Amino acid sequence: SKKYGRIVALESLSIKIEEGPVAVLGYSGAGKTTLLKLLAGLEMPSSGTIRFKDAEVTGKSLRSLRRVVTMLFQEPVFFDRNVLENVTYGLRIRGVRKDEATERAKETLASLRLVGYESRKATKLSGGEQQRVTLARALVLEPEVLLLDEPTSNLDLANARVILEVIQEFAKKGLVIIATHNFLHVKTLTMYAIYLEKGRVVETGTSNDLLDNPKMEETKRFINGLF
Repeated sequence: SKKYGRIVALESLSIKIEEGPVAVLGYSGAGKTTLLKLLAGLEMPSSGTIRFKDAEVTGKSLRSLRRVVTMLFQEPVFFDRNVLENVTYGLRIRGVRKDEATERAKETLASLRLVGYESRKATKLSGGEQQRVTLARALVLEPEVLLLDEPTSNLDLANARVILEVIQEFAKKGLVIIATHNFLHVKTLTMYAIYLEKGRVVETGTSNDLLDNPKMEETKRFINGLF
């Protein structure tokens, strides 16, 4: 469970994720982003425990968790530096040599079709370009788990396509958990889905089953666009 003062963001969740990709669905305010923050070790639960690879996540183990789990937020935030400096920053604070960090950053930027953007100010890019740089900043760290909060929200088709292709490629070797409202992305990008409502898990299953044959009335309402 997770509370913010009197507000209960998540209540009595009990889930186990062993493989993916996984979609997290729900209305705005259902607790999707809070769940991702807990899984990323950016916040700790108010009660209960989180386990990663059979080990309980504690204050002492947060640093180790954050080295292998990376979260991509819906709204990009950058340092007031160029693209290359933003992408290499995480590597540099981990002790990676400058030349190696630069090489890895350029390779990652190329995979997101951002060759030639290295010296451009990150804060001056378009929304779609910024989101691709944010994904590059996450992927250059070579995480085991990638947490995505509405990664293609409000993006044009071209930028969204590049991001989805890169996510699909990453999913071949790492675990992807994605919070999204896009049912097409759920079907094409994920294998399993979790439906949250008012901070509780209402239904879980394969992505196709949950969208095509939901068992719970709450899930049916959500899929049909009803409150």
